[in-house]
Amino acid sequence: MREDPVMSTSPDDVHFSSSSHASMLAEFARSLRDSRRSMPKTVSSILRTAIRLIPDATIGCVTTVNKGERTVVASTDPLAEKLCRLQYELDEGPIPTEVRHIDVVVSDDLASESRWPQFAALAVDEGLRSLAAFQLYSNADDLGALVLYSTVPDAFDADAVEIGEALAAHAAIAMLSVRDNEQFRAGLASRDIIGQAKGMIMERFGLDAVQAFELLAKLSQQQNLPLHRVARDLVEADHPTNSTF
Repeated sequence: MREDPVMSTSPDDVHFSSSSHASMLAEFARSLRDSRRSMPKTVSSILRTAIRLIPDATIGCVTTVNKGERTVVASTDPLAEKLCRLQYELDEGPIPTEVRHIDVVVSDDLASESRWPQFAALAVDEGLRSLAAFQLYSNADDLGALVLYSTVPDAFDADAVEIGEALAAHAAIAMLSVRDNEQFRAGLASRDIIGQAKGMIMERFGLDAVQAFELLAKLSQQQNLPLHRVARDLVEADHPTNSTF
């Protein structure tokens, strides 16, 4: 589902069909295949490419909402981050009100925007006149959004939106892939540190593996801490340099 902005284009102004933009988008997609990229590097690449590909886009940010936790993952500059946070504080703007349900939200002129009057007025005060917000992914507890701003009205025409949608699709896959990879690595690190702690307990108290794990679980419950935290604290107490999580 998408909310269509008012578009004004001419045959001589078709950006997305140009070979240069198509090549840049293809290059961007190939670069996202690098599984070694961290989330910050991936998101920074998304923003840089968006600003390069969309002619009138000037600043932007990527934000996520995960189980109620609101995070500005990356921004082109402090103003873009400020505007992203303002949407959360005011509970106005495309991120808190529309992007969860609509793939693309465009405001052609923030000076006359009626959907988010407070936020729009503050954005205009900062010299911005139009925006486009692209949903990266959305489910019950999870949302990712790319928001781009421009200093001119009507910056996000049909071609700009088409570029943004293609970019958002690549970005969503990349961000989710990076996050899954980071969670997998964190899981492996947790298992490793728990294994080290179990080995220490088995050696020190003459317990078997099951008994050692049960002791760790009991300590976790008593201290109201995650199991990997208890294991890490035990390992660090004896071997600080061996802790990997």
